[in-house]
Amino acid sequence: MTQVLPPLIGVRITGAQYEALPPNPRIELVDGVLTFMTPPTGRHQDLVDALVAVLRQVCPPELRVLREQELFLSDDHRRNPDVLVVRADAYDPDGYSYRPEQVMLAVEVVSPGTETADRKHKPAEYADAGVAHYWRVESKPALAVYTHQLVDDGPYVPTGRWVPGDLIAAPGLPWAHVAVEELASS
Repeated sequence: MTQVLPPLIGVRITGAQYEALPPNPRIELVDGVLTFMTPPTGRHQDLVDALVAVLRQVCPPELRVLREQELFLSDDHRRNPDVLVVRADAYDPDGYSYRPEQVMLAVEVVSPGTETADRKHKPAEYADAGVAHYWRVESKPALAVYTHQLVDDGPYVPTGRWVPGDLIAAPGLPWAHVAVEELASS
């Protein structure tokens, strides 16, 4: 199905105007301005698929693993992380938006066109909103997963850099033991 959007890209809109648009995981609301996200590469999609699969295998029943769902940071600021791990009691099978207090982990896979946002802007935004954990997956020059944890009210603290051959053991997520090579085999 093709969606025709009004000519709002790059124009300030309200949260209510944003909510009136059809849901679209390729559009984010950043400081009240609609922004298009670059289309994902095949490598990006493969990594997201692999992440969702392995996280669903290790996730306890009180958590749910979701892809490309909205993270409601404020009325005029909404992001769509590649992967979210949310509390199961917050999961809405008919919804697509989650508040930071419902989110245990947000994951972004870096792709061409998202480097600065995924490495700098989004971690700062997610930390400011109180999302407890942030992972960044880099595929170039070689696969690496960077894990971060929120400490007090400050920015994220790096908790590890994990490469093929490593088992991710991020502090604060005792269930999230992921073999990095499982992501590489995608």
